[in-house]
Amino acid sequence: MPAQSMMLMFLCSAASLSISAVLIGLPSRERLAENTTSFSRLFAAALIMATGLKATQWTALDGPTPLPPTYWAADWSVALALSFTFLFWYPRHATGRAAHITPALLAVVVLAQLPLWRWPALPVQTYLTVAGLLLSGGAVSLAGSLLLRQVTGRVPAIVTIGVSQGLMITLVTLAFTVPLQSLPSAAPLTPSLTASWMKAIFLTGTLALIVREVQVRRARRFQQQVQEKTAALQREQDLHVALIESLNDQVVICDAAGQLVSHNARASDLHERNPIGTFPVDWAQTYGLHTTNFSRFLHLEEIPLYRALHGEQVRDTLIGVQTGQTRRVVTCNANPIRNAQGTIIGAVVAMNDVTDREQARQELERTAARHAHILNALDEGLLMLDLDGGILSFNDRVTHLLGVNAAAASHFSDLLVGSVVRDANGQPLPMRSVNFTQMLSGQASVADSVVEIIRPDGTSIWLRNHVQGVYQDQKLTSVLYTMMDITSQTRLNSELQRVTRYAPLSGLPNREYFCHLAQVMPDAPERTLLVLRCLSVTQLRTAQQPRIAELLTVHFTRALQECYPDALLFGQLDEQTFAALLPHGTAHLPAELLSAVLVDGEKLFPRVSACARLWPVTDDLGTAIHETEGALESVLAGTLLPFEARHLETLRRTLLLESRLRLALTEMPFTVHYQPIVNLDTGRLVKAEALIRWMDEHLGFVPPDQFIPLAEQMGQIQVITDFVVCAALKEARRASALLGRPFRIAVNLSPVELNAPDFMDRIRHLTHCEPDAPEHLGFEVTEGGVLEHLNVVSGHLQQLRDWGFGLALDDFGTGYSALSVLQHLPIHHLKLDRTFVWGIGGNEKQRVVTAAVVDLAARLNVDVICEGIETLEHEGILRSMQCALGQGYLYSRPLPSPDWSALDTSTALHR
Repeated sequence: MPAQSMMLMFLCSAASLSISAVLIGLPSRERLAENTTSFSRLFAAALIMATGLKATQWTALDGPTPLPPTYWAADWSVALALSFTFLFWYPRHATGRAAHITPALLAVVVLAQLPLWRWPALPVQTYLTVAGLLLSGGAVSLAGSLLLRQVTGRVPAIVTIGVSQGLMITLVTLAFTVPLQSLPSAAPLTPSLTASWMKAIFLTGTLALIVREVQVRRARRFQQQVQEKTAALQREQDLHVALIESLNDQVVICDAAGQLVSHNARASDLHERNPIGTFPVDWAQTYGLHTTNFSRFLHLEEIPLYRALHGEQVRDTLIGVQTGQTRRVVTCNANPIRNAQGTIIGAVVAMNDVTDREQARQELERTAARHAHILNALDEGLLMLDLDGGILSFNDRVTHLLGVNAAAASHFSDLLVGSVVRDANGQPLPMRSVNFTQMLSGQASVADSVVEIIRPDGTSIWLRNHVQGVYQDQKLTSVLYTMMDITSQTRLNSELQRVTRYAPLSGLPNREYFCHLAQVMPDAPERTLLVLRCLSVTQLRTAQQPRIAELLTVHFTRALQECYPDALLFGQLDEQTFAALLPHGTAHLPAELLSAVLVDGEKLFPRVSACARLWPVTDDLGTAIHETEGALESVLAGTLLPFEARHLETLRRTLLLESRLRLALTEMPFTVHYQPIVNLDTGRLVKAEALIRWMDEHLGFVPPDQFIPLAEQMGQIQVITDFVVCAALKEARRASALLGRPFRIAVNLSPVELNAPDFMDRIRHLTHCEPDAPEHLGFEVTEGGVLEHLNVVSGHLQQLRDWGFGLALDDFGTGYSALSVLQHLPIHHLKLDRTFVWGIGGNEKQRVVTAAVVDLAARLNVDVICEGIETLEHEGILRSMQCALGQGYLYSRPLPSPDWSALDTSTALHR
């Protein structure tokens, strides 16, 4: 082939490729990768490239071969399709490896230049030449592609493309036209059906490749749009996140399904975890959402975010959040998130930690509630008034005390409408309080008064009023009333005075009060003290007939008063001993006192003895009574003996008793008997009382009330006390072992002993030598012994209690009992004298009095031991009064060595 033709082939191919490269955006491969070339430019480039390929082939053939025009049109169409496919494909792979691009371009060129005629048989040398040209074309194309990556500048790059790839096209075209040079010039070229089908197949594949590339490009554009949209959304989300993170609130966002999708760092800090991916049913338990008092988890419909998800706008709702041991209170504001169509697509909640504020508020409320509770729990009514008498504040007790609705009253006078107010003397008082008037006038800053108010319902109440001015900057601004209900105390004091001053059955003054009243009685020359003893009363009690004894006591009292209508004073000294102060002397017992008495359908003849003596004002009444009672011991029943006839005998006996007692204190012939004290509810033994007994060989049985006072006068009472203490301690240990539980025995302390200077040292020494003594011993003291030196005695008793000894106040009610004494004594038990028990069954007033004393002791946190329980009726009544303990013949007489186990069982059987 002439060199001129070859040069023309090269120029056609190089020019067409260079123009096509410029049209699609080369030499910038990065620009090509952006796929910015329009379809028209791409088609124009493909048209130029295909035309260049066919022009190169025609130049090599020296004009078109004599084949039908349809073949050449189809061949050019295939070249156009191949060129378009390569140029359409190339931009997406322009930045790829040259080894990938070169085979693609070479394949396009080979397919485009593949001849459509049938080859005749050729020599091997010709095939080798064709193969060499094809390989050379591929090598040149690869070298050009590699060189293009090294070249900078637009013109050198276009030149490199045109030269390298134009040379490749020239070599490929020569490879398919060289065989024609070896054919005879007259040899005809016939169409090749195989080549035509091959090109048709390649054309179909090319079209499929174009379709695929179009889809890939569309996908890439869509992906790019998605990425751009995603980037925009990400930027918007970043902006929102930055905005949320800049807030002081804890923010959580959920989607329409309720799944948590976003939050800020403060929300993570609040929950100590990331609140992401959780659905509503798990919110409360997962994130510790509670009520503000943390009593329970929130129900789903109570959670603010859930409420907002259902369209509700939540404002300033308080909830509790607990993480581990940390509890916080937050205020929540939640809103639904809606799209442009108004559909809820999520919800957002903003939480603000108000724990400190809420704790302060709750503490303030608790403090106010505590103060209100304390004020309303007070026994006193509190009433704050302004200077015009208007009500500023009050507690609930005011309504209860005054019997009106204090909340409906605006002025102090409204509280007293329909009521009558009287002073302690029963005089009516004005509605405007005198104390209030004194406050306003400046006459007083504090005032106290006791008034009785008869309320609108007719009930009365006694109040102790304390009125105090409230000042600000030394100026009176308001007045505080404190009202205390003293009705029960007033009545109880009055009733207790009656009980402690008068005998329960007879209603006569008891020994102490009789002596007190007698001191103010008018003197007379023949004023006589008459002491009578109804022995039948004691005998009936001993015979377990207490009811008859009580009825006899009442009858004898009435008869005594009828026999001496002019008597100055009557009294009952003990259960069987009575006294009368007469303005004149008497020598005989009235027959009415000795006549038969009908009691419960039976006739009973009282056994009465009496002794009378003159009582001038110069004589001590207590001594006179004692001497007269001593004389009664030898008076025969049914007689009245003047005291002077028996005086020497009594004195003689007293001297003998003192002599025998001195001897007994050296030989110690005493014995100790024990009487159990029982729990009235269980019937079990609780403790016991130690009672000393003395049987003298000359005097016989000597009652303790005879030799104990004598021992006190002799200054030897401590010998007896030490003896009883040692015996009681030994017996208490034995009882504890038998019963299998600690058991305590009480020892009676003489008033003289209790006030002795060495008494506490002796007890201290006892506890040092016998460490278990406080566990097994108790002490009983009488009212008289306590009242003599109250301050000293109360100090001693407190020390004994601190050491662990049990303490009881014995014979309460027989002396000058005072409520003020009880509150100063550190005692465990209050022993109620038997006079409170006898007659309790048939005397309603007596029962009320006894119940009042038991209730009083309970208020002072002191258990009551009732003495003298002789019947099951007594026991039942006392148990109904909530009396804890009892002692009496119903359970056991005093015994020298009791069978404690048997006694414990037998007393329990009463239940």
